Amino acid sequence: MNDPINNIQWFNAEDLDGNDYNPNVVFTPELKLLERSILKTGWVQPILISKDNIIIDGFHRWRLSLDSKKIVELYKKKVPCAVLDLEKPQAMTLTIRMNRAKGSHIAVKMSEIVHQLIDEFKIDIQELAQEIGATKDEIDLLYQDGVFKMKNISKYKYKNAWYPHEDRNS
Repeated sequence: MNDPINNIQWFNAEDLDGNDYNPNVVFTPELKLLERSILKTGWVQPILISKDNIIIDGFHRWRLSLDSKKIVELYKKKVPCAVLDLEKPQAMTLTIRMNRAKGSHIAVKMSEIVHQLIDEFKIDIQELAQEIGATKDEIDLLYQDGVFKMKNISKYKYKNAWYPHEDRNS
């Protein structure tokens, strides 16, 4: 079997670049937890990269390999990588699949990626939905100009949820 996991190579982290389509955000507490995990357990998951050294998955692990003094000291800016022979649209959909499987993604960035995959790379909506584990309705929503347009909010009646109030007794 020629799975990428069978061909892990150690790369100099400085030779890799982040992609321009990652919808994932990791906040400071989780980043510190990721740093602790690498320091305590070691590298348990390789960084997935394209043949031109663009990161497909593992951006935050890669950043830690450059920014964490303890990780730099321990690993000398070396990171385990699996090189994947993918075209950009396949790399983009893999990034989404990986992030969705981990349970985190940012809708605004997802919308930008969906627009690029459909408009620039001419990926069929149904195929895209299947590739990233979404429904056609989710893709349609991400492909719209905005969620409010899709939800037709003008038909709903709203009350003021909050308004300024001066408390003269305080």
